[in-house]
Amino acid sequence: MKDARYHAFQILKKYYRSNNRLKAVRDQYYKNNKLHHQDISRSLVLTNEVVRWQGRLDYWINLFLDKPIHKLHPSVHIILRIGFFEALMDEFVPQHAAVHSWVEFTKKELGKKFSGLVNALLRKTNNIDPNLKDKKQSLSAWYSYPAWIIDKWIHQFGEEKTIELCEYLNMPSHIDLRLNCVTESKDTILSRLDKLDVETIQSPESDYFIRVDSGLRNAVKSELFTKGLIHVQDRASGAVVELLDPQPGDIVLDVCAAPGTKSGYIVEKIKNDGKIFASDVSQVRVLIGEKRSNELKWPIQWKRKDASEDDFPMADRILIDAPCTGTGVMGRRTDIRWRREKEDVESMVTIQKSIIAHMAQFLKPGGVMVYATCSLEMEENWNVVKWFLKLDDNFRIDSGKDLVPNNWLNAQKCLETFPPRDKVDGMFAARIRKNDE
Repeated sequence: MKDARYHAFQILKKYYRSNNRLKAVRDQYYKNNKLHHQDISRSLVLTNEVVRWQGRLDYWINLFLDKPIHKLHPSVHIILRIGFFEALMDEFVPQHAAVHSWVEFTKKELGKKFSGLVNALLRKTNNIDPNLKDKKQSLSAWYSYPAWIIDKWIHQFGEEKTIELCEYLNMPSHIDLRLNCVTESKDTILSRLDKLDVETIQSPESDYFIRVDSGLRNAVKSELFTKGLIHVQDRASGAVVELLDPQPGDIVLDVCAAPGTKSGYIVEKIKNDGKIFASDVSQVRVLIGEKRSNELKWPIQWKRKDASEDDFPMADRILIDAPCTGTGVMGRRTDIRWRREKEDVESMVTIQKSIIAHMAQFLKPGGVMVYATCSLEMEENWNVVKWFLKLDDNFRIDSGKDLVPNNWLNAQKCLETFPPRDKVDGMFAARIRKNDE
């Protein structure tokens, strides 16, 4: 019988063999295979958590191996990761049940040759206290992050804040909804969500963002979603648009914009009065953004464009949602930590500098440009902005005071959230104004 464990194993096998995002692999698998809702939910949890905790899981597995872990059969390695997770970290699965299930699974999937090894290693989980860090265990192995990220964050934030950050990003991620109250009142939308058995609380620092406790599936399958009265968007992501503060009648460029979540918020801010030119370097993602815009009749013109070299119309507002390492959203994208290398930071900085320097020429005098990332790394954030301001003295920082929560502003008056403190994604955004002629 093909149960959630089987599907989780197949998804992880495909994921580890590819360079694709875990979500993309999983979505494609669900599209190609008909699963019961319960199996989807359980396999989603298993795949997310095994990837999130693979550093700690591998440390535990390695304690009982007599050969290097990378010499394990790839499928056995995956089975052991899921088995160790269920036996040690999943409060809903008894240890003996996890052992039995994965030994039997191994027999069916790989034969008796490997089931003995899996049985012997999984039984060793009895000797592990999953809540106790070994004295010899590094912060990297315990919190399940590559060593270079831990070292970098300790240098940037200090050890105490790094531990807080790791612990927060290892918790199950939250989901926020943005309420579009242009045509319906907030109370009406909340009442309709309540009737759908969607339980919510208020998101931090906002009247128009709510956090979903349960019932997300009901919400996104409802007419509220299809008609654009609710949108899935993290509160910190919404603050980037609030920092841009687009006005009715504005011409707005939204670059690196797909799939268009921020573009949709801009539409609400300008009250459908103005022009929005949204673009992205990925044609596939442009088509996704265009489809949603057409469904909701948003006044957005979508085009595939490279923000580092193509031409754009002159604009009153420019939003650069720059490509980045994504370290601020590691909580919801559990695979990022393992798919990034130390060198990626500098590679991203090169791209980011080319985009901000190129796009600045399309801003009208007196206009505002927001440069934003979902990265926690200073090299990608203030350092890029500081470099740009030195490059062109026709631009200056415009304070974000009273446009976004003032306690989310850093010393430079830029938006900079810290996940464990602010309970939102890690986000950076600088509001840059071009001088009047």
